[in-house]
Amino acid sequence: MHFVLDANEYIFAMGLSKKESCKSLLKHLVDSFPLYFVSICRTIIEEVRDNLSPKDFQNFINFANTFTKVDEDFLIPFELGAKYEAEGFKEADALIAAYTEWVGADVLVTENRHFLSRNPNLPFKVLTANKCLKLIS
Repeated sequence: MHFVLDANEYIFAMGLSKKESCKSLLKHLVDSFPLYFVSICRTIIEEVRDNLSPKDFQNFINFANTFTKVDEDFLIPFELGAKYEAEGFKEADALIAAYTEWVGADVLVTENRHFLSRNPNLPFKVLTANKCLKLIS
């Protein structure tokens, strides 16, 4: 199964304001590797860097290097991002949705309520960490 984890998943798992479901999801993904594949783009890396201490960010980089390489944002087709913006997504959310579609991920994991309520016809599932854990456990 192929996942994209929004920046908030990493921030809540590794930052000061920990959320147990996010932490458990990352642990489960590590413990189940290579059964699950995680894709990550530059925008997510930068947002995580801006919200974690240097030490926590290094832990995040170590985690990310376990699963994947970083995809540069400029590789994501502009048309996909524009499609999501036309559907009412904010610019950053449109980029993450476009990225998730572009890499062919099955699931976008996010705590962002805008993703969770925006569009039920996305080509991927949108789940919270808690719901994702229930799906893969």
